Amino acid sequence: MRHLNALPAPLIYAAAMAWTKGLALLSVPLLTANLSPTEFGRLELLASAAEIGGVLINAGLVDTLYRFASAADGRAEAGRVMGLALAIAATGFLLVMLCAGPVAALLPLPTPPGELRLLGTAVVLEAVIGVPLGWLRMHGRAWQFALLTGARATLQVGLMAALVLGGWGIGGVLAAGAVAGLLLAGLLTAGQARVTGIGFDRHESLRLLGYGIPLVGSGLAAFVLGTADRWLLAGAVPAAALGCYGLAVKISMIVALLAQPFELWWYPRRLVVLAGPDGRAQSSRVVTAGATLLVLAGGTVALAGPLLVTVLAPAVYAPAARMVPLLALALVLQLASSMANVGCYARRTGTQPMAVNAAAACVALAFYLLLIPRFGVDGAIAATVVAQAARLALFATLSQRTAPLDWKLPRLAAVAATTVLAVLAGGPIGAVTLGLAGLLALALGLVPVSGCARPALASA
Repeated sequence: MRHLNALPAPLIYAAAMAWTKGLALLSVPLLTANLSPTEFGRLELLASAAEIGGVLINAGLVDTLYRFASAADGRAEAGRVMGLALAIAATGFLLVMLCAGPVAALLPLPTPPGELRLLGTAVVLEAVIGVPLGWLRMHGRAWQFALLTGARATLQVGLMAALVLGGWGIGGVLAAGAVAGLLLAGLLTAGQARVTGIGFDRHESLRLLGYGIPLVGSGLAAFVLGTADRWLLAGAVPAAALGCYGLAVKISMIVALLAQPFELWWYPRRLVVLAGPDGRAQSSRVVTAGATLLVLAGGTVALAGPLLVTVLAPAVYAPAARMVPLLALALVLQLASSMANVGCYARRTGTQPMAVNAAAACVALAFYLLLIPRFGVDGAIAATVVAQAARLALFATLSQRTAPLDWKLPRLAAVAATTVLAVLAGGPIGAVTLGLAGLLALALGLVPVSGCARPALASA
């Protein structure tokens, strides 16, 4: 066990994400074999509803935890954030139970209220789950994070498989998420109470919400950028087309799977490292390596994703294959923004990130309204790419004013251009070209062979 504990945190996070996201990917054949594209489209719409619900219920609590509980002894602040999370979750659960019927009647695709109650239960639990997991990440407890998230994913996918094969359909998928979330929330709440206690103070809660609520605006903007297009597509294209789009999104999310170990390790530490000795230089080395790996991950998914669609799904889902490359590009742009925005989050309030995300959301919404009625799913994808590019440009520009970092842009651009050529070439030639892009990144020193992130980790 001593050797296991010596593993670098990014490697542990990588193993956890490979397990959880790998299970989700392996569940795709089960879902596509037992759900029609029309049903898959409805499930995609419910997933979109869960996203906006999660944004509202989380109230920026994890970022608030990072901001106020990162001091040498932040236990009291963490306990207050946890108490606020429990209060918000309890309120949200009551609203879900009362409002499921009226909300179900408003959805563009017919949905039983019972499904919304299952979905809502899973969503409100995320407020309780997110804070303890954030605390574990802050304090480098990567193994605990990995075991807990891995156990949850295993339980959820196992239950889902049993229920779907038993004929429960979409209801089985939602019930599995609710049960797994309930068990994890209970376990994490008990653990957090032992470590930091759980407190609630009205005045302190208002102070915490003062930081977190502007970030809710950022989350709502991210919803517009990420999944709001499903609601516009539901009235503009057949549900089967929405189902194919949903499958393409799931395949493209492999980009996030490949990038998330880095993000899980770096995101909670970046403000501490930036404020520490030689913080800008260390931050520059880490984010440049992360951005390079992100570009290569996007190229890999853009090349292999269409093949995965044919392997994982019946022929009726074939239109999803051509959607994957541009969706992978949209994810690269989205995740690059998370690496480029550290200066915006280092400020006293969360208003600047909210403003950037709101501006990008307006761009997305404008292009959705312009392109979806005429081009359907293709219009939605194009609008998302444009909006994510605008978001990245705004975050990078504003963040550089507060915390200027050296991104080695000419070298990074050379790797990105080679990756684009690989995707355009496709097939074996594309795979070889992508390999050359990786070698070029090493030759240019963008991803050093010996851990460039080690000094930053020590400083954290």
